[in-house]
Parts: sequence; structure tokens; C-alpha cells
Amino acid sequence: MLAKVSQVGTSVGVIIPRYIATEGGFTKGSYVNIEFSNNQIIISKPKTVREGWAAAFAQYAKEGEDATLLPDYLDSEAVELM
Repeated sequence: MLAKVSQVGTSVGVIIPRYIATEGGFTKGSYVNIEFSNNQIIISKPKTVREGWAAAFAQYAKEGEDATLLPDYLDSEAVELM
């Protein structure tokens, strides 16, 4: 698809067609990552801080690495101190 680069203040911008924005989940005010590599501009959604955590924790549980490190009675002692 051919698009025209427009002047936006001291920068330049490109209009993303609605169907591409909708398909990609981009909405007004959302943030994007912009990279330039191999003569291409790549626009992508930013990764979330906890992206991949659910899969990692599931793998830890599968490997038995999710054992409690502190005994449960410490929680009851903490409640008594409050």
C-alpha cells in the first residue's frame, strides 16, 4: 500500500488506514514502538512489563520450582503483629 508522508510540526507522519489500525489493535492515544532496520520502518505494539510471565510461571510449576520458600506459619505471626 502506498501512503504519503506529511509534515506534522517539526516531524513527519504517515496516516495508518483504519482497517490496518483495527486489525493491529491500535487506537487513538495508544503507544507504539517505531524502529528503522534494513531500509524498513517497523511499527509494533510495545511489550508489556509482565509479558510472558504466565508462561514462565506455568513452566516453573511444571518443573516443581514453585515450592514455598517461607513456611506458612510466618504469615500468621505477621497477622498477630498487626
